[in-house]
Amino acid sequence: MTLIVEFELDTPILRIASDAIDRIRLEEVYETESGDSKLLFCAFGSEFDRFESALADDPTVREFTGIEEALDRQLYSVVLTEQATERLTYPVAAEYDVSVLEIVISAETVVRARVPSREALSAYRERCLEKGVGFQVRRLYREQNVEAGRYGLTDPQHEALRLALEAGYFDVPRETTLSELATDLEVSSQALSARLRRGQASVLERALRDDPT
Repeated sequence: MTLIVEFELDTPILRIASDAIDRIRLEEVYETESGDSKLLFCAFGSEFDRFESALADDPTVREFTGIEEALDRQLYSVVLTEQATERLTYPVAAEYDVSVLEIVISAETVVRARVPSREALSAYRERCLEKGVGFQVRRLYREQNVEAGRYGLTDPQHEALRLALEAGYFDVPRETTLSELATDLEVSSQALSARLRRGQASVLERALRDDPT
């Protein structure tokens, strides 16, 4: 059984900006060739002019770009300041094999992750505290169904692949579009495309690796 933890991070990253929108859901974290940290996220709400003004005033944001617009959400790319990058916990999570499944920023920054053991969780928490990032566990439980993790898939990847398969996205000809699937999952088409590609790559990598031929 897999160990799942839900916790709050007391981090300044996007804190000012998040007060101007309903919620933010992080899609990806990148490191550019120049060493900058870049976030890709969906912002949900309606007052996007106000939100973009807050992004411009947020001390953790060096620059931002609006990528894709929808009625109730927009996709953004943000380059963090150097000080904000030092507070990122993603590198620490990777060090302890903590797989981040979801990050939602609203009144609090709430993270759901898969951890290999309680010892790894404790070590990860201590490192976050050393970085000056508060860490409070909300819930810790065993995941009964590990089917999603069997092929190295995250929960969002598993959900996206399952929905795409059931809706006929992989049929020839296709029975649905990427845009329609993205609307059902409340993500951008770009984010869903990346999620499907990574999920397919993970399944194929493990299938081919385990192939006795």
